[in-house]
Amino acid sequence: MTEKFKPSRREFLKRAAIATATGAAVFSLEEKILLAAMEEKPPSRLKAKPSGKMPTGKIGNLEISRMICGGNVLSGYAHSRDLVYVSSLMTHYNTEEKVMDTLELCEEHGINTYLINPTESTKNILKKYWNTRGGKIQWIVDSRPDPKDITANLRIEIDAGASGIYVNGGWAEEWVDEGKVELMGKVVDFVRENGLIAGIGGHRLSVVVECEKMGIKPDFYMKTLHSKNYWSASPTEEHDNIWCRNPEETIEFMKKVTVPWIAYKVMAAGAIHPTTGFEYALQNGADFLCVGMFDFQVAEDVKIFKELFSKDIKRERPWRG
Repeated sequence: MTEKFKPSRREFLKRAAIATATGAAVFSLEEKILLAAMEEKPPSRLKAKPSGKMPTGKIGNLEISRMICGGNVLSGYAHSRDLVYVSSLMTHYNTEEKVMDTLELCEEHGINTYLINPTESTKNILKKYWNTRGGKIQWIVDSRPDPKDITANLRIEIDAGASGIYVNGGWAEEWVDEGKVELMGKVVDFVRENGLIAGIGGHRLSVVVECEKMGIKPDFYMKTLHSKNYWSASPTEEHDNIWCRNPEETIEFMKKVTVPWIAYKVMAAGAIHPTTGFEYALQNGADFLCVGMFDFQVAEDVKIFKELFSKDIKRERPWRG
């Protein structure tokens, strides 16, 4: 619309009423588009009704939805490249109530498991969600055990209501680099002794390789997976350590791994569309996907995920879990 004529919303709607009553064609093309936008009720992606059953699988003794809600977005951990304000923006949007709303939406759409790090804030929100809203969502903990006292943090997380615990990828990679792979075996043993499922995470494939060499068999692996077919993919090794450097190697090696695989960073922090990212990960061997979502993305992501499962997913790696 030109500078010459910019009516207020009230004036514009008044003209629309007159035009409707008289049948007069008094609107320019731009005005017609604007009028249609004003009259149209935006579709509620938040309240879209779920359809169909969410696919599930077993990890240990737990029935887990094959799409898991990731916690980075909800806790403000944002891999936002050079945008320094994104983490702050996320925490301002995702208030305590908004996080609980998101978890509630996830459960309504069939997602029964939430994966997040055990800060005091996240633990308090989860406890409040379970107690005040009757939430049943299972919690898998992204744990950072202290190598000097492996069980200390794990005990706290178990007492806080965890259903499963895995070694954070950064921690696991550090232990591999320091030749302390056996620590991951100790974590797995302790977590299982307490009746929870136990996992090991890694951005780098070396974590899985070294655990398999030592005969450490967790209940699941957390391993990144996505293609590098997006414009902002970094060619540097340092950056790739937090993504999925050489995805082809990961895909090939994981064919031989017999425990369930939860793939994460499947959308490369929003650089890859869910349709593309989900399909790539599932076709190439992932058994479960950990997906970070805002509340307004839950319904659409679940719809995309279920549509993929309604088709014949062609994959070489057998389904695990």
